[in-house]
Amino acid sequence: MSGSLKRKARMISILADVSARLRCASGRALLTLLVCLAAVSLFGVDGARADDQSGSDPVVVEAVRTTGTKELSRFVIDVSQPVDFTIFALDEPYRLVIDLPGMDFEVEHGMGQVERALVKNFRFGSFSGSRSRIVLDLTDPVRIIKAQTFPPVDDIPAKILIELEAVEQDVFVKETMKDVMHVDVDGTIDDKRLAVAAASSAVDEAPPEDPRPLVVIDPGHGGIDRGATSRSGLKESELVLTFAKALKKRLEKDGHVRVAMTREKDVFISLSKRVAIARELKADLFVSIHADTVRQSYVRGATVYTLSDKASDAVAARLARQENRSDLLAGLEIEKDDDVVADILIDLTRRETSNHSALYSRTLVGALKSSIRLSKTPERSAGFKVLKAPDIPSVLVELGYLSNSKDQSALASKAWQEKAVESISKSMRTFFLRRSTQSSGLIAPDAG
Repeated sequence: MSGSLKRKARMISILADVSARLRCASGRALLTLLVCLAAVSLFGVDGARADDQSGSDPVVVEAVRTTGTKELSRFVIDVSQPVDFTIFALDEPYRLVIDLPGMDFEVEHGMGQVERALVKNFRFGSFSGSRSRIVLDLTDPVRIIKAQTFPPVDDIPAKILIELEAVEQDVFVKETMKDVMHVDVDGTIDDKRLAVAAASSAVDEAPPEDPRPLVVIDPGHGGIDRGATSRSGLKESELVLTFAKALKKRLEKDGHVRVAMTREKDVFISLSKRVAIARELKADLFVSIHADTVRQSYVRGATVYTLSDKASDAVAARLARQENRSDLLAGLEIEKDDDVVADILIDLTRRETSNHSALYSRTLVGALKSSIRLSKTPERSAGFKVLKAPDIPSVLVELGYLSNSKDQSALASKAWQEKAVESISKSMRTFFLRRSTQSSGLIAPDAG
């Protein structure tokens, strides 16, 4: 393959990868158009043409109903033909999520309101382009005791049956939330315990059947780069690693996200490698953990930073310059010949990613303010290299200032760490709930 063709193929790969990872529906449509236009410009009209394979009729949801009692309930979906589906659970509030192939819903939205049994309400809509999703709002925690698909018989349509049993909250968290159930049209059920993503030293992609979002936790500094050091000798690199491990443990226990870390021991990792780890894992959120020092010893409290070309203030600018010394390279590598096309695409992607980063920053600050001390300006922004992945919402969390004696004592306290970890876990649950309901076209419940 010639050098020119290699560059073109590389560009198409980059375009396709970034476009596929964009979460916003409107941005996705525009980026898809750009990918097609880029393909035309690089390969010509014949290379951009796709075959029409839309001959088959879509599956239709014809009716839904709930029967049973507060102890044992059934949710039944009538469909035009049998389909595979996946079902998993979420909490706060209690919900079941049913993922299906792309469907046409011939069900009135008013039918989504039910006031009986263990299902009090449900919503439906398209999800991730080629898939559909039904979300069941539950009155109480449940256990899934049956999930099955039935073929049509005479005039009776094909059905999906979900049978639920009321259980205690601890059972729901330990059992129901830990399982993703895959049901095939032939009746085969694959009920797998969800696995937590491995550490960064071996960058393995998470199993595609696991629907939970992936969070990459990035303990700052490490190895030869110790970061900030307090007067008493407390090192930032060691402190943030301890905190990151505690956060990882809590997220694994809660079970609502998968989690990986850029480092799990005292080693140096460049800024560009940290970004690369998150992108190779196809992370849904990147959180970099730090604990800085400043000249003014009275300054204290946690701060959440997002990426911006222009720093929000002098403090943010100084911190970004300091953190960026750890690495010379960052972000997406682009061939020179592709700069014009790539810049357009990356700019569009970054806009959407920036919106999601800002959303998580607000969500995180809202969760932290009820449990730990925040700085006077808890939301700031600057040009942090470690936040420059164009397609992953990213924040940098300064837990506090090692130059302040009260912050230093708090950061070293296990009780303080537990409160902060709990708040961060809750903020992630809220953030991903809001994003999933936005991308599926469903109305997001109050997740505050």
